[in-house]
Amino acid sequence: MYSMSERSNTYRWVIVGCSFLVLFVSQGMTLGGLQVFDERLINHLSEVSGEPISLGAFKGGLSVMFLTAGLFGMVAGVLCDKFGPRKLIFTGLALLAVGNYLYSDVQTLQGIYWISFLYGIVLVLCGLMINVYLVSSWFTKKRGLAIGLVLAGTSLGNAAFPKLNGWLLQTVDWQTVFTWIAWVPALIIPILFFFLKDSPSTQGGDDQVSADLPQLSGYSLKEALLSRNFWIVAIIAMCTFYGILAMSGHTYLFFRGQGYAEATAAWAVSIVFLGGLIGKLLSGYLAESFGRKRVLLIGLLMMLIGIAAMVMAILSTSALLAWGGLVLFGFGWGGIYTLIQVLAADLFGMLALGKILGAINILDTIGGAAGPIVTGIMVDRTQGYLQPFVVITVLLLIATIAASLLDMSKGVYHEFDPEAD
Repeated sequence: MYSMSERSNTYRWVIVGCSFLVLFVSQGMTLGGLQVFDERLINHLSEVSGEPISLGAFKGGLSVMFLTAGLFGMVAGVLCDKFGPRKLIFTGLALLAVGNYLYSDVQTLQGIYWISFLYGIVLVLCGLMINVYLVSSWFTKKRGLAIGLVLAGTSLGNAAFPKLNGWLLQTVDWQTVFTWIAWVPALIIPILFFFLKDSPSTQGGDDQVSADLPQLSGYSLKEALLSRNFWIVAIIAMCTFYGILAMSGHTYLFFRGQGYAEATAAWAVSIVFLGGLIGKLLSGYLAESFGRKRVLLIGLLMMLIGIAAMVMAILSTSALLAWGGLVLFGFGWGGIYTLIQVLAADLFGMLALGKILGAINILDTIGGAAGPIVTGIMVDRTQGYLQPFVVITVLLLIATIAASLLDMSKGVYHEFDPEAD
């Protein structure tokens, strides 16, 4: 017979698989998967309205989605602390199915905005923050590895759904594709119903709980807001998310502006996301062996050196600096993406983690939403990427300095012995 602690230690990897699946679907269907429909939707809306729909107005839906996710992040954190992530995830997946079905009959730009609002709620209920909370409930040791594996689902989902939707569009019209893929989140709910648990305590068994599973302790939201570590993490998140979304949204245009062909510029975008995927996996693993803060600083330095190299590439027209900088930036941002989530749980514990993640989510949403927009405005005004990339460089320098000031000894879960299991 296995004890409760042994069952929990094994079952938590099932939770990682469940959370990976949730992010694979929720992120892939709301972000990457939608892009293949853009041209068809713009043409359809223009035809229905009798007036051309601009790309800027159409892409306003993305702003609505991210703004909604940021504004409601704190609400989701409160609900997660009160009801647990399981119910929120099921609700989010159900709304994702509804949103895809509504897309199949959308007739107006306002309809796009309302569906984007719904997708923002989906990202709140079954997106990054809730899944980080869920996995953190099951892990103390190996938390970095677990969260890195889970976040890989975002990269793979954003790679898989555009290809799936593109393949389906070769067979049927776009309205039918939306009705078909609406079944994807609906069909995984029954699977998750049997395997997804909120925490080790909900799994049943004896009262003995393994020492390396998280306990309900830590900072309250008020205590976290009064701590220096919270604002350091928030600054790191705001500065890095500005750079990440600015770069991911403009890599293609930058390389096109440097004179590269469309196919080559598209490869540059793939390199960024592939580097992010590898960075997520490696940083989670390395954080268990070398410590969270050390790996965080390495990731930030990679991003900083990468963007600085791209600035130099603009000044010198060096292809080596441009491509080398892009690779470094991609690897670095994947690691940062993982480590920020791990640090929140390590530093502040599980007592009010949902609310604390919600507060950080509001702040990093501000930085992330500003990145593509401000970069675009600067490019329009200066007709180049030198000034925008210098801004990203400065922000990453600020984030690196802030990370060096983190005090891990004040965390609920201190840095672990690299030799410990």
